[in-house]
Amino acid sequence: MEQRTKYIILILFFAFLTGIFLWYRGQQPVQEEYQFPSPEDVVRLYFTAWNEQRYADMYSTIADDFKRNESTANNLTVFRSYIEQQQITRVALVSVQQISHDGVTAQVMYDVRFTQEDTILPLQGTFVLGNKQADIILGWKILQPYGGSS
Repeated sequence: MEQRTKYIILILFFAFLTGIFLWYRGQQPVQEEYQFPSPEDVVRLYFTAWNEQRYADMYSTIADDFKRNESTANNLTVFRSYIEQQQITRVALVSVQQISHDGVTAQVMYDVRFTQEDTILPLQGTFVLGNKQADIILGWKILQPYGGSS
């Protein structure tokens, strides 16, 4: 009888520990995986947001270093005003192609057509992006969005 009591107590003890473990495990926050946009996706977002006048999305693709050092981009209101002064009524993205990527920087070529009044202005260039882990919003950012190299 004594052996059976010890056995029952041992089973109850392990059941109790299992219950605590399962309860604790259920209390842990679920880690969600987030896939940061690729350099190509960031350039695509920059031009698509411009076309759709989503200036906050456009602004989010730019590196914080540039925002701190460029007077026309030091906050969203000033940036929006600067972009609107360009009088671009349509941005048609023809192509985007990543040409290099080393994990720290990437180069992305783009081909766009701006419409300004009734004139279509083609522009081809290359943006250099940095994988900015210290920015407020992490991920790939355009380092110099004004006048990428041609």
